[in-house]
Amino acid sequence: MNLDFSETQQLLKETVSGFLETGAPYDRTRKLEVEQGWDAELWQRVCEQGFLGLAFDESLGGGGGNLLELGLLVEEFARRAVMVPILEVAVAGRALQADPALAGEWVPRILSGQTRPVPAILESADRFGALTLAVDSGGRLSGTKYFVDYGQHATHHLVAALAGDKPGFFLVDAGSDGVECEPLLSIGRTPVAVVRYSSASAQRVGGAGEVSGAVVLARALAALQCVGSMQTSLDMTVAYANTREQFGQPIGRFQAVRHHCANMASRVASARLLALEALSALDRGEDAGVRVAAAKAAASRSAPEVLMLGHQVHGGNGVIEENDLYFFTLRGKERSLAWGSVEECLAVMAEDIPREVEWF
Repeated sequence: MNLDFSETQQLLKETVSGFLETGAPYDRTRKLEVEQGWDAELWQRVCEQGFLGLAFDESLGGGGGNLLELGLLVEEFARRAVMVPILEVAVAGRALQADPALAGEWVPRILSGQTRPVPAILESADRFGALTLAVDSGGRLSGTKYFVDYGQHATHHLVAALAGDKPGFFLVDAGSDGVECEPLLSIGRTPVAVVRYSSASAQRVGGAGEVSGAVVLARALAALQCVGSMQTSLDMTVAYANTREQFGQPIGRFQAVRHHCANMASRVASARLLALEALSALDRGEDAGVRVAAAKAAASRSAPEVLMLGHQVHGGNGVIEENDLYFFTLRGKERSLAWGSVEECLAVMAEDIPREVEWF
């Protein structure tokens, strides 16, 4: 098995990395955190560059790329801690693309930056399979969705709800009457909201398969967001260990520090491999829900451990927010919980274990 990236994939990573390094300065991200805003200027440039199109068909104006390349894109965005809904819009857009009657209308608008749909799935039970919101016979939706990433900055919400007893996705205009967003303070300092719908007009755009598929894809991409935060933390830690001197030499020469960095690197590499393998399985059309859950569980478990090791090596220098390390500690921890914590993903894996075993 060749684990190296192809020439095209490597070029993609380098192009996106260079674009974000110049287009998303950390000082602007700090300002957006304080304002609880998002980087609208950067998002428009992302759309103009065509990066988002990687996930969509060429017939719709996309780049015809696969989910693996979308994952590489998401990881690079996480490595810069930018405040844009790259995961959320890509997942919502893919769900809309699945319906031929809607794809031609909505995907080009998404790729141009005209619309920004985001998924709204979780309710007060905080479980992906627990839906109580229902759309009435007149196409009106009422109820509350929790922890909607970028919900207050989206143009539309892709709401998971019931029509009768059948779950599905319903498209709601976020700026219409009957939609109220309450911003929350998240651990990662990225925009998130509680959204209350009061007889809001809702258009059905997908069934149960689209809802479960969106959760699986978002979970796989969130694993790579964890990886992106870990990788940048590792890069910063190695650079610091090579410049910070103690007892007349860089601390990176001490065996204990080297062990920390080696442990960080092995965790990052294994989490990335599992996540990319999961996306490859989705690209092949496999039922990869369990494999995705395993990848997310690994990334979610590794993220806080890797990020704390980075802080240990940095010592007091890693505590101050003038040091950019904090971006990735906060984002990585938040992403480790998003779309399935370790325990939630292990529960998905456990459901696949045969119930009856003949031991004798």
